[in-house]
Amino acid sequence: CYALLEKVRVQLNEYSTAYVQGTDTTGKYSNTQIIDGINAARKHIFNILFKRIPYVFETEVALTGVASVYTLPADFGILRYFKDSDGNQIYPIEQNFRRKTGADGSEHRYYRRGNTLVLDKAGITEVCTLIYYRKCRDITQGLASAGGALSITLATTAKKIADYYNGMLIENVTKDWTDTISDYATTRVATIAETAAASDYYGIVCDMPEAFHHLYIPRAVFEITGNFPIAQDKPTVGGTKSLGMTLFNENLMMAIQAFAGESQDTYAEDVWTEYGRAPDSNFINIPGYD
Repeated sequence: CYALLEKVRVQLNEYSTAYVQGTDTTGKYSNTQIIDGINAARKHIFNILFKRIPYVFETEVALTGVASVYTLPADFGILRYFKDSDGNQIYPIEQNFRRKTGADGSEHRYYRRGNTLVLDKAGITEVCTLIYYRKCRDITQGLASAGGALSITLATTAKKIADYYNGMLIENVTKDWTDTISDYATTRVATIAETAAASDYYGIVCDMPEAFHHLYIPRAVFEITGNFPIAQDKPTVGGTKSLGMTLFNENLMMAIQAFAGESQDTYAEDVWTEYGRAPDSNFINIPGYD
């Protein structure tokens, strides 16, 4: 995120180390505005990729029940599969099919309540498996307000949501290390394996396919100049920004075709289906077979 901020500021023709690090806030564009634009660009590209390569965003975690309640991870987007410790699927039910007070209910039925899944049978504490598609989480950067061995306290611009950055990479720009955030608290304290200090600049690393990272920069510029009141050169179809938008769309399509197109792998059943076709169809000649 720190590097993306630098590159977007260059594109906006308003770059300096002081602007990026926030020691000079006299510029037309604030770091908050630019980071908002970067995250809007990431969400735009995420929505395109998710429809084409959803498996890239598939995640599996073990959840422990607390009185039949299973709290969803902070990066939860769409549920793929929910199963018990024996691998049996747990199925969703409508609210009007929930067990009545005092009834047994079923441990293989659940209903959604806020950011939790609740088993219909009371008192369940077993470890279940949740397979889901993660959502696009915002990234951020800034100056650590505190740090030490195994922890770093993010700036006030970071999310104040427990576990929000869990599993994401954080890059310490000052000390030149990268580490995974294993836990994150509402106090903005991130648990790490490295050592940090209050004077460290950091950036959260984007967890989307790297082949699309370069597209965030031009898209973020369009988001910022198209929405920010002081922008002098808003992107329009026939205006001075039209060439940039055209190039962005071309680069996006090329990246999708290269990394988010059809799989190059061939399934065995597809091969045998082709083999069994009539001679006048698109027949595949398999060596060793007549």
